Amino acid sequence: MDAKKFSLKNLIFSKINRKLSLLVIVALMAPALGIFLFYYILASSFPSGLFSEQAALLRTTAVFIIILISIVNAGVIGFFVTRSISKPIKELYKATLELEKGNYDVKLEIKTDDEISELGNAFNLTTAALGRLEQERKEIDNAKTEFLSITSHELRSPMTPMKAQLQMIQEGYFGKLNKKQKESLEIITRNSDRLDNIIVDFLEISRIEAARLKFNFKETDISQIIDETTKFMEGFAKEKNISLVINVDKIPIIEVDPDRLSQVLRNLVNNAIKFSEENSKIEIDAKLKEDHILFSVRDYGCGLTSENQIRIFEPFFQVESSSRRKHGGTGLGLAICRGIVEAQKGKIWVESKQDKGSKFSFTIPLKPIKNIEPIKVLFSSKKLIEKKICEEFKTVLGPLGNSEFNDLKSKNALGKDDLFEYINSLTDLHIIPQEKGTNFKYKIGGIFGEEKTIINKKNDAAYDAPEDEVLERN
Repeated sequence: MDAKKFSLKNLIFSKINRKLSLLVIVALMAPALGIFLFYYILASSFPSGLFSEQAALLRTTAVFIIILISIVNAGVIGFFVTRSISKPIKELYKATLELEKGNYDVKLEIKTDDEISELGNAFNLTTAALGRLEQERKEIDNAKTEFLSITSHELRSPMTPMKAQLQMIQEGYFGKLNKKQKESLEIITRNSDRLDNIIVDFLEISRIEAARLKFNFKETDISQIIDETTKFMEGFAKEKNISLVINVDKIPIIEVDPDRLSQVLRNLVNNAIKFSEENSKIEIDAKLKEDHILFSVRDYGCGLTSENQIRIFEPFFQVESSSRRKHGGTGLGLAICRGIVEAQKGKIWVESKQDKGSKFSFTIPLKPIKNIEPIKVLFSSKKLIEKKICEEFKTVLGPLGNSEFNDLKSKNALGKDDLFEYINSLTDLHIIPQEKGTNFKYKIGGIFGEEKTIINKKNDAAYDAPEDEVLERN
């Protein structure tokens, strides 16, 4: 914008001078002049001293008509002045809404030759710059995904013949092996298998992010898939004497990819077995919920801290505990599950209390989504979640929200339960009204992947039974 100072008065008068001068002359001056001339001619036609009352009435009528026309014209002029100012402002507001939606192609055509016109030009330059940045970001993402896919394929190509050669050596195809040689080959084989699994996971991630994840949809009996998956996992569960309990409602046969569904269930059950104590149980549930099916895998193991709940679906993240690191893994399993579920417009989340267990839930639609969209997996990090939480704090608490968020962050209290407890304290102290606190919880729950929930304040601290959970699914 130019160095000249913005002035609302100058803006209004510039509108009048440029656009309404003719309207003022025609609409105000012309009728008034015409009425005055009509009165003058009519009055001059009367003889002097006659009909004085009629002449006075005529003058009063003429003045009244002139005043009435002036009032009407003033309203009309005010309307056009206001409209000439408010219309470009409304256009600017609509354009900002489009920009918020990510539409960087929006352009403003404001030709008022004033400060608003300059603001429109500045807005167009800004959207053009943002559009270029967005295009560059997409190109970087595509290059990253392509690099990941090509690298994974190239790494896996030599893995297959290498593993075949190792198996042949172990079986004595090239000669008898002594004990130390066998032990060494077993270590090499285990690590080659682990490397192969990592490469497979990377291939899955690249397919998810490039929207190339393959789904083979066919009519499937959900109960049968859960039974088959459970029987497959029973062998791992028996090593710790863990019982797998199935609770499945009556679910109709739907069109779904049974292999992908089984892949998600196997991963969740496998994690539940890893982090459960011996002689415990794992519950596998499936329920029909309106237009989707809700699955859940619940264990009664070590549970997750609030910090870990935020990051559990991040790629490469593993629970930081020396007693758990022995389980190994790439840390990509849950990230892949999230990609599979979200690619089908479903949701996946976790509810957990430390030392009381965890409950992983996910949904799939009754009607398959065949138009697969790319899902961000590798770079959906904790920082993005923290940014969303901070934005909600500032929305609800205003300027105080930023400092309150930083205070909770310094105390490592940005978990779902910690935030709910903090919001409860705000409502108890009447800092915010109860209704606003409930909506605040809805927003926080949405950030953690929760569906619409009913908050039960009294039972926030418990997680022993379904009726004691913090969140009741709607």
